[in-house]
Amino acid sequence: MIRVFFSILIFVNTLFAIEDIAIKVLKDLDIDSSFVNEKSLDKTYEEYSSSKNITYYNNLIKKSSLNVQIVKTEIEKENLPESFFFIPLLESSFVNQTKGKNSPAGLWQIMPQTAKNLKLRNDEFVDERLDLIKSTDAASLYLKKYYKKFNKWYLALLAYNSGEGRVIYGVAKASLDRYLELNPHMQNDANIKIYKSYIEQYKKNKKGLNNLYIIYNKIGKQEKAYDFAYLVRNNKNKDYLAESSISYIQKIIAFTIISKKDLFKSINNKAKYKLEKVKAPKGLQLKSLANIVEMNYNEFKILNKHIKKEALPIDSKLYNIYIPEEKLELYNKKIVNINSNKQNKKVVETKNNNLSKKPIIYEVKKGDSLELIAKKFKVNLAKLKRDNKKSSNLIKIGEKIEIYK
Repeated sequence: MIRVFFSILIFVNTLFAIEDIAIKVLKDLDIDSSFVNEKSLDKTYEEYSSSKNITYYNNLIKKSSLNVQIVKTEIEKENLPESFFFIPLLESSFVNQTKGKNSPAGLWQIMPQTAKNLKLRNDEFVDERLDLIKSTDAASLYLKKYYKKFNKWYLALLAYNSGEGRVIYGVAKASLDRYLELNPHMQNDANIKIYKSYIEQYKKNKKGLNNLYIIYNKIGKQEKAYDFAYLVRNNKNKDYLAESSISYIQKIIAFTIISKKDLFKSINNKAKYKLEKVKAPKGLQLKSLANIVEMNYNEFKILNKHIKKEALPIDSKLYNIYIPEEKLELYNKKIVNINSNKQNKKVVETKNNNLSKKPIIYEVKKGDSLELIAKKFKVNLAKLKRDNKKSSNLIKIGEKIEIYK
């Protein structure tokens, strides 16, 4: 009898512990704690906390320990809710890749237009959606932008998943529906009629986004307005949001609870190395960079998937690449020689180019100056001085000046 009593006691305490964890997760996402009792959340948690699913997701996390640690570090640095760590798990299984020109890419599965809005470079040379750190920071910026608009993290998360328009339409409509449920006598109020027209207008032609924010700010932020539970319970009949988006939020909640119970052991696995961001000279071959840090080329490419070509872009003096932290000293030591060799090569090429061309010989006349001669022949003054081995602007009448164009 005593053994049975203690078994029941342990079971009850475990249930309360899980509930406490769940309430904390919901609070971090600005979801009312009452949502902990939602059947759909229980069902989602039960599904993903099965030993089969825990093993499956643990293995996904384990396979991508470097990407996992980068996301974990950046999420903490940006002071985002812990739950947001699981966005890349759902979006890409923490695999940094793209499937095509117009497809989403990277850990965060960012679309081309979104990348443009986030000022991530995406052209024939570079796709910064595949830049492990830059893309994570951009996704963080995106989420913070919508938190500022909605003042609720779960709505920022929904906007990330299904787009701003769908979310503001859904919450504006839900806000108005809930308000009229509580205040049926306001059905014919002039402002309410205007709000209804805003919703209809957006539904028909997807215009008037700002009008939907008026509804949300006036009604949706009131104390007795809709909440996430209201969206979930009424979504099938009212179509506030895509069902997949509702499911998306609940999966992230479930994953976070599972993680807080320390069941995703792989999350804390140490990566093979930490990444260090360094600047490399334009146009440098990736194989040369791999050789500099004494790395296998394919492994080096995995760290720098954002570089599409076999060499760095030539449209900027320096470009960011990633190397293991322990290779930093080696890189700094060797890159100096690379820069020096490139500079010497440039000087030699300039001299050879000058030697291969016959110069124009100009005889200095009264009133001439090096500056006037440079302008007359449309050459750079510094180059004119260099070609004629002059350390000053002094010239003499009758002096022969060589002009290389």
